[in-house]
Amino acid sequence: AMAVQRRFWFVFGLSAEEAAGDAGPGRHRLEPSGDGIRRVRPAWSYAVLETGSGLEVLSAGRRRSLPEDCEAALPSETHAVLLRGAAVEAWPRAALLRGELRGEPAWSRALPPGSRPALPLLPDGFVAPRPPFYAALPGALRLRALALGHEHVVGLGAAGEVYGWGGGRHGQLGHGSLESEQQPRLVEALGGVPMRAVAAGGWHSACVSDGGDLYMWGWNESGQLGLPSRTVAEEQAEDEDMGAGEDSGGLQQCWSLGPAFISIQAFPALLDLPLEPAVAAVSCGSRHTAAVTRGGELYTWGWGKYGQLGHGDRASCDHPRRVEQLWAEGLWAQEVVCGPWNTYVCVLQQGGARGSHPPSTALQAGTKLGSCQGELSPHP
Repeated sequence: AMAVQRRFWFVFGLSAEEAAGDAGPGRHRLEPSGDGIRRVRPAWSYAVLETGSGLEVLSAGRRRSLPEDCEAALPSETHAVLLRGAAVEAWPRAALLRGELRGEPAWSRALPPGSRPALPLLPDGFVAPRPPFYAALPGALRLRALALGHEHVVGLGAAGEVYGWGGGRHGQLGHGSLESEQQPRLVEALGGVPMRAVAAGGWHSACVSDGGDLYMWGWNESGQLGLPSRTVAEEQAEDEDMGAGEDSGGLQQCWSLGPAFISIQAFPALLDLPLEPAVAAVSCGSRHTAAVTRGGELYTWGWGKYGQLGHGDRASCDHPRRVEQLWAEGLWAQEVVCGPWNTYVCVLQQGGARGSHPPSTALQAGTKLGSCQGELSPHP
């Protein structure tokens, strides 16, 4: 008999319910809608779920359907941009949370006939869920994906090249400096390595090559690049000292034995996961990062205060660490989407125990990524 495969979503960290009240590390399963959740678009305090029967807004434990003509959303704490029929529209967050789009939108733009854009990309530019909502792109620039950070943008070109522009004070553009760029600028350090996916966090960036290599750059304050972080070392030493019941000099030990700390990495750095599996997808939160391997494993690292790393605690971590809970339960990670302070992961459950082979639907090279691109909204 064929094993039955079931697909569902979990969230680690600050959930939409907890944003309104108590927060605690742990895992929450998103209850599926009748036609299944296809994609999650998180803001800080709520998320928009793309289901087989339309868009739903998840907020404070309640789910509300948006009008049937809404096809895709890009949410933030002030507005959400909606793909709606032959136009893109921006609506205040409060209208979305009510599930009622009455009156006029805050902004709208007609689309060329027949165009089916993948937000935030539009045929001639891109949208962001905050004023002024729209920015044009140079006519000669052909992008196939785009990711929005808090102050910067990362674009993936038609030939797999990467562009970075916007605010650069944390090295998040990848050009080797802390300067800002008004227009898309090629990340020359990645030249000759075709990429298949890009992601942008609050102030850091990532991309995945066709061969499954992961590159990261920008701010490393919380270890979100997977590089040695002074802040994380101090946190860990503090925890060890508390465990020892006295000042045991843990931090001095850390500093004398450990590698040099990196606060800003202004050029892309190749990051190897433990055992060097090929990476299929990456997503960045405000100050954390998550990656799915082609074998269906989920790795997370960076800021962990809300349990968003999925390791069952609130510790931050400056190196990639596998989420053992999913692996132990025979759950294959398929997609991952980081909200600012949380991590949504789509998993596949095989009937029976985990075998030695991933299911046929595990991510293979060349798989079209669903919700791993352009997923981050501006946030507090």
